[in-house]
Amino acid sequence: LASASSDQTVRLWDTQKGQQLAQLAGHTGDVNAVAFSPDGKTPASASSDQTVRLWDVRKRRPLLTLEGHTRGVKSCKFSTDGQLLATNAENVRIWRTDTWKTVAILVEPDSGAIWPEIAFHPSKPILATLGEKDTVIRIWELDYSVLLGKEFGEKPVHYTTAKIALVGDSGVGKTGLGWRLAHAQFKEHSSTHGQQFWVIDELGKTRADGAECEAVLWDLAGQQDYRLVHALFLDDVDLALVLFDPGNREQPLSGVSFWLKQLSRQQKALLQTVLIGARIDRGQPTLTEKELREFCQHHNISGGYLPTSAKSGDGIETLMNTLKSLIPWDDMPATITTDTFKRIKEFVLDLKENSERQSVLVAPHSLRAQLQQSDKDWEFSDAEMMTAVKHLENHGYVTVCRSSQGETAILLSPDILVNLASSLVLAARGNPQGLGALEEHKLLSGEQPFDELAALSEDERETLLDTAAMLFLGKNLCFREVLDGANRRTFLVFPSLINEKRPKTREIATVEDVSYHVSGAVENVYAALVVLLGYTNQFVRTNQWQNQAQYELGDGQVCGFRQITEHEGEIDLILYYGESTPEHVRLIFQGLFEGFLQQRPGIKITRFSPVVCSNCRELQERGAVLKQIANQRKFIFCANCGEKIHIPASVELTPVAGVDRELVREEQAVADRRTKFEAALVRIKAILRELGEAAEPQPTCFISYAWGVPEHEKWVLRLAKDLRHADIEVLLDRWHSTPGTNLNDYIQKIHECEYVVVVGTPLLKNKYDDKKRDSVVAAELTLITSRLMEPGHFGYKSIPLLLAGDKRTAFPPLLQAMVSVDFRNTEDYFVRLFDLILTLHGIRFDHAGLDDLREEMRG
Repeated sequence: LASASSDQTVRLWDTQKGQQLAQLAGHTGDVNAVAFSPDGKTPASASSDQTVRLWDVRKRRPLLTLEGHTRGVKSCKFSTDGQLLATNAENVRIWRTDTWKTVAILVEPDSGAIWPEIAFHPSKPILATLGEKDTVIRIWELDYSVLLGKEFGEKPVHYTTAKIALVGDSGVGKTGLGWRLAHAQFKEHSSTHGQQFWVIDELGKTRADGAECEAVLWDLAGQQDYRLVHALFLDDVDLALVLFDPGNREQPLSGVSFWLKQLSRQQKALLQTVLIGARIDRGQPTLTEKELREFCQHHNISGGYLPTSAKSGDGIETLMNTLKSLIPWDDMPATITTDTFKRIKEFVLDLKENSERQSVLVAPHSLRAQLQQSDKDWEFSDAEMMTAVKHLENHGYVTVCRSSQGETAILLSPDILVNLASSLVLAARGNPQGLGALEEHKLLSGEQPFDELAALSEDERETLLDTAAMLFLGKNLCFREVLDGANRRTFLVFPSLINEKRPKTREIATVEDVSYHVSGAVENVYAALVVLLGYTNQFVRTNQWQNQAQYELGDGQVCGFRQITEHEGEIDLILYYGESTPEHVRLIFQGLFEGFLQQRPGIKITRFSPVVCSNCRELQERGAVLKQIANQRKFIFCANCGEKIHIPASVELTPVAGVDRELVREEQAVADRRTKFEAALVRIKAILRELGEAAEPQPTCFISYAWGVPEHEKWVLRLAKDLRHADIEVLLDRWHSTPGTNLNDYIQKIHECEYVVVVGTPLLKNKYDDKKRDSVVAAELTLITSRLMEPGHFGYKSIPLLLAGDKRTAFPPLLQAMVSVDFRNTEDYFVRLFDLILTLHGIRFDHAGLDDLREEMRG
């Protein structure tokens, strides 16, 4: 059985045992459908990344990728005889399976279905498709003699690319070696913190099946702080050159184990590695050839050890020959594309390499003009052009981003973005208070200088800063935090870069619980967990320190976790709770924690249960338990009473009994939507900078709501915090009408607010209908009335939000006739919030790029 998933994978299952056989990775978008060929040997998968992939079931690896669609592919189906494959996206394409030519394109109106099916007749040459907003089933008669004719259909273009990665710690000579391999000469380089790549022509070839083979060498920075960034880009590697400094007498193999663990995560089955001793011209290796060979054998380094010197050229020819022998060209899956896609890609790559170009960004309309100027008879659609560009983006050649005006822009030098992201990490690490944070406004407005942006135009600088911020927020590597005070500021906080230690103050007593050992691609695991747990509706992040984060569900219901990092490529995570935190809250926290942990790609997780003495109830010290496990002992003596205690076996992560799985799924969906919303806020702030003086001054709004339903009160507090993150000044009773506050001053502040946001519920209507209303309620009602009765003076500054009930039962009569924002469906919260923020800031809903952001949040 094959299944398709939104985690971008296809999974194969043994239906007799109910067990997973394999996980097939390669798509860069949701996998929407999967279908087996009639012989059961080849499943095809349809993905939102606009491609179709064919897989080898026996070898558990990809066979080839089909390009041609310009929208996400929603379904796929083989004909009964296996000679044709039909796929459905913006149209229905029919491919012949012997050559993978596209032999027909059927124009089919959008059915409106989420996953519109297609079906071949079991015995006749007939295809059925859905059309006209799911009201029509269209029947197509297929002429096999034409479709399978020798000269019919556009000739497909076959190609494959090998990604070779240069990895290793800083200063071992990666860039110098890369330059030598690419240009056959030596050039001195200082330590770099970004990434760059070269096409190595000598390694390319044309396969027997006609596929063009191209080898691309990528150089990644090795500094410790940049690993957070480069872990985002170390994907899809075919061959890795792991460099080290053989002359380093203290730690000759420094960093090698880390990079090998990185490469061992969910990578291609055919991944090859070579251990490179670089810069041998600087001194003799401290390890013997035998020791290095044994190291390679122990770590399954297929290419063995090779000593090299980029400066003298020693070992370069041997290395090049080794690379030629290790790249498995004949086994690598080909991509089958159209001639149009190929020409567009080649043009963009030539443009990218053009040293005379004036800008690092090119707009789609400008790219189209240049393409048409190269061939005035060339016909292609904008969708084809941008799809070809996005395929280049999937391979790391370009980055598609948004300009400061909201328009799509193509970044021809993505290394600038990686360099900038690395510099942001350094800047956050250098926060003088040790907070691992950057002030958002100062960062995005360009007040903080970065060398990578010095030679760029103002628009280019703004676009790249916005894109970098959206990258970090979208990958859950940072979160927004508003620091109150006379000069309130919003920061982007990077949890993994916080240096502030937990203060030694008397706090709530806590007890440690379950722990996890995680290995593999662990660089961003801790940061993502800190961010995502704080994005749920269940828990509020209350504190974060170096390697520790703490949350609360209710007063005193403390939950948290801390991280221990003792070995490269490995971390330990320990959950802890306040002693008074009830069991059901602990289970919710553990369920969410494990749910988010399991979403992280390329890691192996082992869970350890806490060991408690059955005699005296003493919790055994975790380190002592792990030491016993490491010594293969299944028992420990209680540190308090000496009782012999059995140590439960450690297990790979499985569902915890008693956890509400549906709640976990709902909260994971909430965190995913909030991630998209937080990234979209960067766009709103860019629009406000663009408007400049034309923008409204920071809006102020008072939130009117009714107490009495805890769930509604919690919702209002979350709304208020979200509005503050969007640079809106919020007046809220629980913040500004605290004990000791002068009531008259508070009422005056209510009257001075520019907007009033009314949260409609049946209790709110009762509050306003009550004849015995207090002075604050009277002030609220006066504020609303004045803005409704005198729009010429105040403008339409009352905004009703419908949270529960309907208009008639939730709002006072004056508000019932107004257009309200409907927040009753929790899944629409972030889209509705987005529109509310636009309204408060006076941003037009039709501003460029906003519709795309809404669709992303809905998705």
